Amino acid sequence: MFMISLVHLTTRSPSKLGDELGLAGYRVFEALALSEVLYLQEHESIDAVIIGADVDEAEEKARQLRGMVMRLKPDATAAYVQWELSLLFSNIPSTVQ
Repeated sequence: MFMISLVHLTTRSPSKLGDELGLAGYRVFEALALSEVLYLQEHESIDAVIIGADVDEAEEKARQLRGMVMRLKPDATAAYVQWELSLLFSNIPSTVQ
């Protein structure tokens, strides 16, 4: 079975969002620094990076990443993120429901 892998760039780990996405069936890595995200992209199969609203210079960091990047607004909920991810990955069979 295919599992969608995400990196959540955040200022706090563990994060509530990371925990909720993990419970929803996503494989979630949490990173506190851009270098960690880049390392994970190099060594793991990462489908998307989610940059938390609390991350400083989020736009600049997003430009340095490859692949799919989602920058969150302060009011983003786990349900909203799951909905966005379901749209982005609608053509991929996964374990996420």
